[in-house]
Amino acid sequence: MRLRLSLATGLLSLSGLLGAVVMPAATLAATPAGTIAVGSMSVATAAACPDGHWPRSVQGVPTLFHAGGRAGDYIWHDANGWHLRVTHATSTRFVFSGRIVSSAPLDATPVKLEGRDFVAVSADRKVITYRLVNYGHIDGFDFRTACARSLSFTGSMNGAKLPITRIWLGRYNMHPLQNPFIVARVS
Repeated sequence: MRLRLSLATGLLSLSGLLGAVVMPAATLAATPAGTIAVGSMSVATAAACPDGHWPRSVQGVPTLFHAGGRAGDYIWHDANGWHLRVTHATSTRFVFSGRIVSSAPLDATPVKLEGRDFVAVSADRKVITYRLVNYGHIDGFDFRTACARSLSFTGSMNGAKLPITRIWLGRYNMHPLQNPFIVARVS
């Protein structure tokens, strides 16, 4: 009985943590400056990034990710920074596009781009805009940010906003609550 109760408590805590840190973009925008919405409450942001880390829900390569996998965006974080990859199951032309907005400067490195693909970083280095023309293989980029408190992601496929079921986050293949969505650091 204790094991079941402990396991249930642990799962509830984990689901609360995973759900609270990947939130709709409107949630963060509606909070006062200097706070991050976590569930139904707000908490002060960390003074420096060493005090916070990216949530567990975005850590590690999504297990469903592979060349020719389900069409969509695969996003994760690891010791080397952030990664965004796209693919789909056929050799038909699909166009993936989007924006990532950071609260701090960032840098991007293209991965397996060809032809008309592009990844651009804004002059203030806080926005990445991308357009990836994919024929069923893998296209994408890696990026790092200097102590950002949050990242906002928006993604589209063939000119239409990606449904949340076409966005996979971290090794647990989590889906955000909406598109666009925000990932915020946790303490």
